[in-house]
Amino acid sequence: MSPLSAPRTRRFRLQLTVTAICLAVAGGIGAWLWIGSAKDSGGCQKQLLADKRVRSALGAEYRSDLSCPALGEAVKRATMGATHGKHTLQQARAMQNLLTAVDDTVGTGGRTVDPALAVSLAQALADYADDTDQILTSVNVDYIRADTSSTSPWQDRTGVHMSVSVDTVLHVVRTVSDSPEAYATVRDAATRRAAADLAATPVTAGKETLTLRAKLCGRVLGSLDGVAEKVTGRMGRTGARKWGGDVATRLSAHASVPPAYGQDPAGHLIDSWKQELKGVDAADALARLEAQSMDMSRVWGKALAADSGLQDALAYGSRDSALSARGDALDKLR
Repeated sequence: MSPLSAPRTRRFRLQLTVTAICLAVAGGIGAWLWIGSAKDSGGCQKQLLADKRVRSALGAEYRSDLSCPALGEAVKRATMGATHGKHTLQQARAMQNLLTAVDDTVGTGGRTVDPALAVSLAQALADYADDTDQILTSVNVDYIRADTSSTSPWQDRTGVHMSVSVDTVLHVVRTVSDSPEAYATVRDAATRRAAADLAATPVTAGKETLTLRAKLCGRVLGSLDGVAEKVTGRMGRTGARKWGGDVATRLSAHASVPPAYGQDPAGHLIDSWKQELKGVDAADALARLEAQSMDMSRVWGKALAADSGLQDALAYGSRDSALSARGDALDKLR
């Protein structure tokens, strides 16, 4: 080896070492951001498990050393019943306690949770889509009056219901949504709930009722648009595209040929929208998600054979409502 080549070799090895250290540090920072900016040693669930409401909600499932996957499974067992969307008072109370505990411990300041726990929390949220729909639309006085532990949950002739504040729902959805799978799970449930509500409203209901229903659809989906913007806002352009593309792929994964509206009204609306979403370029995915309420309301108006004026009122009314809800959600997620 020449005297000149030896220093160059040492410098090259030094550069490799520095590069490796930088990559390791960057990877560590990425993992830290994923789990949460205030993650304690021992796992993201540590602060949650210290909350008395979590102990109460989990009951016999509670252990102080639960891992995130184990905690997620315990959450589902405590809050979800054998039939989708149907709950006992005990399950609904457990869900309310968990939502408020998550909100208070990790629901602010952009903190998130481990993906394994995020997906389980999202699945539990999806099982309560009837309740979260009513909470986010903020027009049902029963839910508005009952968002405290002294008045919720409750049972009436239609079943068991649970209520928390709009802020809590948005904070918890934001907390889980760094995981595209978790966000897609919540959004899919909201889509199905919105489609069912639209399908249950006949054209004979009249313009005022029909436009209100379209606006309420926009209110819920627009709130989730706000969450998506908050999540992707700190990812950078490439990360946001990847996240949006992943969400769109998951939402459209099981798209099928839409059934006739007369045969399956809700299925027609869901599959018509999913067909439009299927195969969308990742760069356009977030924009397509933001257009969802308008697209579904447009499909609904055509299926109802409404006149062109009413079809426009449904589509644009839903769009405007979604934009307003998106802005409101961003304000609450600061």
